[in-house]
Amino acid sequence: MTLDTVKKLFVHHPLFRLLSPLFSGTLVYLLILLINNNIGQLQETFLGQELYVCIGLAYLIQEYARLSLLWFERWSQPRNFVLKLVLHLIGSVVIGIGLVSAAIYLYFTYVLGYTPNHRELFIFNSIFSLITLIYLVLYLSYQFLYKVNTELITGEILAKEEIEADFRRFKKGINPELLFESLESLLVLMKKDTNRAELLCDHFSSVYRYMLARKKRELVPFLEELNVLNELLQLLAYLPYRKITLGRVGVTDTWIIPGSLLTVVERIIRSTIVSPEAHLTFDILEDSDRILIQYVPEEVLRGGFHTERLSDIAGSYQFYTDKPVQVVVKEPLKIVEIPKLKLDENSHY
Repeated sequence: MTLDTVKKLFVHHPLFRLLSPLFSGTLVYLLILLINNNIGQLQETFLGQELYVCIGLAYLIQEYARLSLLWFERWSQPRNFVLKLVLHLIGSVVIGIGLVSAAIYLYFTYVLGYTPNHRELFIFNSIFSLITLIYLVLYLSYQFLYKVNTELITGEILAKEEIEADFRRFKKGINPELLFESLESLLVLMKKDTNRAELLCDHFSSVYRYMLARKKRELVPFLEELNVLNELLQLLAYLPYRKITLGRVGVTDTWIIPGSLLTVVERIIRSTIVSPEAHLTFDILEDSDRILIQYVPEEVLRGGFHTERLSDIAGSYQFYTDKPVQVVVKEPLKIVEIPKLKLDENSHY
């Protein structure tokens, strides 16, 4: 528990610090009268000097116990919590006894005119040591309650993040924009050319079957995703985007996160100016540790293609490699760099 959290404990509240010693000091005074069989004095001198002394001692001990909680939290040694708590307990009680003994000795010597005996010191020290222990128990109870609540809140936050991540994966797998565009094109083709409509359905089903099934796999071979990419390119040919041509493919056997290649290519296409006459050609090459998707950009004026648009893919790759997913400009080319991944022989993809 941090020092700021300890400072939020109710014993540090100004109102509690002001009122609590009044009640605890009064209670100590009543206990001392009860122990000394002087309860009959209540009717005569309840607001006597001894009551004010007990309240003053209560202020002294409670302020000391409060400050000891802050000191205790600053200690870095020992690291073992139980040992640290025992040392704090012993130290607080010993110092508290010293403070009470000194205060009682000064009061008896300079105010009452005689030295307190051992019985009187024992009574005062026992009661005020109990008050110190109560403070420590309050701190310990608060600490364990804080720990339990923190674990519960952390669990709820993790559960919420997991639900949000599942929703993002579900939305990414469904890809509603591509879904509705494909269905709209299908509705148009069904009235004009049923054969082409059937081909669109074939490409659409191939792409979406892969997109929905990929959640069960962590990694896929590059060539498997490349085959689905060809289906995606043929599907996009039916949509109102620039015609796409896959140029050179020079990637050997490697592994990628399923859907990453499809997502990159689709976002490249959506960031390119629509033109029925022009074509967009991109090459998929490699170097020692990266897959390079390069093309000559002709981007829309709003929403160009840049590294920030690949943040979701980059987040997925962080689980497997320290190498970044990024967009690099090397005139006249724009290059998307995706790290190569190796499959552990003991893993199940």
